[in-house]
Amino acid sequence: MRNYYAVSYDKGSAVCALTGKRYLAAYHSFPLKKDRDEWVEGGGDFKTSRDWREAIPSRDPELRAVQREPAFPDPYRDQLLTH
Repeated sequence: MRNYYAVSYDKGSAVCALTGKRYLAAYHSFPLKKDRDEWVEGGGDFKTSRDWREAIPSRDPELRAVQREPAFPDPYRDQLLTH
């Protein structure tokens, strides 16, 4: 079964100055592209807005890293949430 993914940023789109990776990002999984696209549309208006959301491909390297994390996530790390 194929999933569709998106990322949300609690404080707006941001990256770490040292690594260039996303900062304070939450990854979301959706069973339908339509559901993902509707959810993304409900986010902030600008990239710097609180709760900015964007669709990402399933091959995104940061998403793949989060998917491989242990079953007990660190609360200070990125998360993968299923809708």
